[in-house]
Amino acid sequence: MSGAARDVGALRRLARLHGVQHSYTGVDGTRRAASAEVLVAVLRALGVPVSGTAGAADALRAAQAQRAHTVVEPVLVHRQGPQPRGHAEIVVPEDADPWVELRPEGGEPVRRRLRELRTGAAEHHAADGRVLARHRIDLGRFGTLVPGYHRLVVDLGAVPAEATVVAAPARCPAGRRSWGIVAPLYAVRGPDDWGTGSFTDLGRLADWVVQLGGGVAGTLPLYAAFLEGPRADHSPYRPASRLAWNEAFLDVAALPDLAGSAAASAALADPEVRNRVEQLRTSQQCSLPGVLAAKRRVLEPLADSFFALAPGSPRRRAFAAWADAHPEAIAYAGFRARLERGAERSGPAAAAPAAAPAVTPVATRGTARPPAGALAYHLYAQFAADEQLGAAARRAALYLDLPVGVHPAGFDPVWAPGTFVSGASCGAPPDDFFAGGQVWGLPPLHPEGSRASGHAHLAAVLRHAMRHAAVVRLDHVMGLHRMWFVPDGASPADGAYVTYRAEELRAVAVLEASRSGTSLVGEDLGTVPDTVRRAMRVDGMLRTSVWQFGATPADPVPAPPADAVASLGTHDTVPFAAVVDPSPPGGPNGGPPGRHGPEPAAAHRRVAWQAALGPTVAGALRQVLVQLAASPARVVLVELGDLWLERDPQNRPGTADAANFRLRARRTLDELRADPEVASLLAAVDRARRTAVAQVARS
Repeated sequence: MSGAARDVGALRRLARLHGVQHSYTGVDGTRRAASAEVLVAVLRALGVPVSGTAGAADALRAAQAQRAHTVVEPVLVHRQGPQPRGHAEIVVPEDADPWVELRPEGGEPVRRRLRELRTGAAEHHAADGRVLARHRIDLGRFGTLVPGYHRLVVDLGAVPAEATVVAAPARCPAGRRSWGIVAPLYAVRGPDDWGTGSFTDLGRLADWVVQLGGGVAGTLPLYAAFLEGPRADHSPYRPASRLAWNEAFLDVAALPDLAGSAAASAALADPEVRNRVEQLRTSQQCSLPGVLAAKRRVLEPLADSFFALAPGSPRRRAFAAWADAHPEAIAYAGFRARLERGAERSGPAAAAPAAAPAVTPVATRGTARPPAGALAYHLYAQFAADEQLGAAARRAALYLDLPVGVHPAGFDPVWAPGTFVSGASCGAPPDDFFAGGQVWGLPPLHPEGSRASGHAHLAAVLRHAMRHAAVVRLDHVMGLHRMWFVPDGASPADGAYVTYRAEELRAVAVLEASRSGTSLVGEDLGTVPDTVRRAMRVDGMLRTSVWQFGATPADPVPAPPADAVASLGTHDTVPFAAVVDPSPPGGPNGGPPGRHGPEPAAAHRRVAWQAALGPTVAGALRQVLVQLAASPARVVLVELGDLWLERDPQNRPGTADAANFRLRARRTLDELRADPEVASLLAAVDRARRTAVAQVARS
């Protein structure tokens, strides 16, 4: 073997050691190998000190030596069930028998000698002139491990080795079989909205669903966003943080503190503000920057009045309790305030991750100087948003969407810098949808950085999402197993998959879901390995079933799986009407064609769908929705826009279309509630769903 070949072999072994796959199977079944340059770039993004293939052998030996001396892995998993399972490997000198202590979350420590925990004979190996013994232990020998995050400590003297033990139930909560309506909140029109739906409107949607017999109201991500400046990105899938809410969705007029602020009330009545709100309300395109600018005219003086209240007042006490419970939200407010002052760097390399200690006393303690300016605004906005979203959640089961990542200049990489990778982006390799692959511009989770913290950031993100959600959709659920890393400056195809400790991430997800009583839905569309779907079944995680990805005129209503959330489309697809009638003479109500544009074979497709589902789009919609509702799917979602046969999509993936994620509803909720045809359609859906649920219960 030549020296170059040995170097490449060492590089590939180094990659495997760090979870980087040097090849993968494409959608066409072809095995594709990553180049040496890509492997080196991905390894460097992970912090591995390798400059090229020539240095791979040395880096490999150093990494192997470090692994050989690892006493215990940073994260261990114990899963409950009829046959609880949870093991760990502990490496100590061959004659050592140290104390091993389990420190339960909220419980008393339990100590055992290593020999009491072993499940078999030790394996011995030499490392740096010493003989080390690898012992396999059964975590169940500590006794019953209640669900939670525990600490395992191996007492080796001055520097004990520690690990986080994630003790999780066997499965997620199943949730009840139901149906509901889903809509982007920015699209929802209320009687007096400001150019976007509000958290109050989400509650009104929830009320309507319950009155119809359903149980779920869903929407796209509601997370904080950069809406102006160089970081601006209006996509709900590139949030400024997954630990904070978007205050543009606040219902300003419903805030309980408004009555106590003369300045805020005056701003609310300002003719300039009212005129701007009217322009925003009547537009067919949502402008969240414009909405937020108008709302901030009221929120800023309202925040100042709020923090001028006596610290012992009921509202300030409520804020203090909320702030103490949510230090990440306090830190986020400080981060945004510093950004506005131009004093905060951003990204994984930024310093000052511990913003909370400097801000929390100011925010929560009456003896401290009350916050003012941008800090007061962001603190109050997060507090109010959490209150209003919580109120909406008490009116129906909310179905909320958790995006796969966060804006690279966002708060989360500053709050938990070791948890994120710099120098690479999440993405996807070439597939049937994107022949050139995708780069999403999101910093990936660092496999070992996340483990070093016991996956604390992931747990916090899930906890935040589940606080007000009965069902949470995990975008790109395959990201719990592996992620496509694209080095900075590379093309989307020039990347490599990096694997995660899926058992650990899954345990965190199941634990957090069980604590909050939330059902989990994995977005498993497209090319997803069977191992991912098998893991979802084991964990009790629901699948995603999209009608238009499987339907054809020959099989117009394929049955969705029983363990799935079924819908006609997604935010990334054209609506139902544009599928079955793709080339109408004009758009809705005789207007221009939808911006999805005509297709050469549209006329032939329309004829085929008419033969399968009937001559009218409304009749076809009714037939398909009723059949989906009659299926054993766990949840069936009706998209709001389909109720008026919308043809324009909310998003055109892979484009920089300025209209993406901005399309507002053509009808208000009140108009839809009063429409007898809509009522008839949804009553038929409810009847079919009730029959299906009863049949499943009897089987």
